[in-house]
Amino acid sequence: MGIKFNKVDFKYQGNDNKAYLALSNITLNIKDTGEFITLIGETGSGKTTLVQHMNALLTPLSGSVDIFGVKINRENVKKKKVKLNPIRQQVGLVFQFPEYQLFEETVQKDIIFGPKNFGVDEATAIERAKEVIKVVGLDESYLQRSPFNLSGGEKKRVSIAGILAMEPDILILDEPTSGLDPLGRNALLDVFYDIHKKLNKTIIIITHDMNTVYEYAKRVLVMRDSYLVYDGDPIHLFTNKNIDNWNLDVPDLLNLIHKLEEDLGIQLPTQPRNEQELFEQLKVVLS
Repeated sequence: MGIKFNKVDFKYQGNDNKAYLALSNITLNIKDTGEFITLIGETGSGKTTLVQHMNALLTPLSGSVDIFGVKINRENVKKKKVKLNPIRQQVGLVFQFPEYQLFEETVQKDIIFGPKNFGVDEATAIERAKEVIKVVGLDESYLQRSPFNLSGGEKKRVSIAGILAMEPDILILDEPTSGLDPLGRNALLDVFYDIHKKLNKTIIIITHDMNTVYEYAKRVLVMRDSYLVYDGDPIHLFTNKNIDNWNLDVPDLLNLIHKLEEDLGIQLPTQPRNEQELFEQLKVVLS
């Protein structure tokens, strides 16, 4: 199951009445469980357009997207042969700006809105709210607070809780750590990784932060000028050729590793993905 793109093209109509290509011949498979994916690329490369096809917010101009066995193409949507709401329950999308998703007078009402909209009774929805608020690292006292009086990081967590309450199989997050300091970024990424590990959910994160890509991702997708140009692991992504071709920043940890190897005249046995792994390898190499 999961999501399968089959030769998908998509165009936007510009204000000048010209059509602009946003996705070109995208073929891609995403499993319904066990994936932790980062999606990167320059502004305008097609990242957001790609994920909006993953929960049928957009329909391919040509080709198709199979989402949990439901085929989404222009003909099926136009003739109303498919039901889109169940898809949007299975594939949850958290937008970049959480205030776009928060509108109720309390956090609890915001979180239970989605489940109730999909037919869950209020008592069950409230129990879900109590569970998911803890999953995103907040306590139950937040449920009775106004979402508009929260910090930016807290708003992001509440918006994620609202999507989790609908019990999606796949969770997509558009720039979830933008505007956060490094401490807040790491805390939120740890929340996502816990959700991925404990609930076995596939997580897809759009990001411009190469530190996030290098330290957390199991798989990286790179979009460039409407094309999917890379689909693989983060270690092989950061080669000199790819960095130059796709204007990628080098992750801080990778810069540190190269500096240490050069200054100390050592070669680490494997490429560490975080500071703890680097520390453990240095202890062995330098002992």
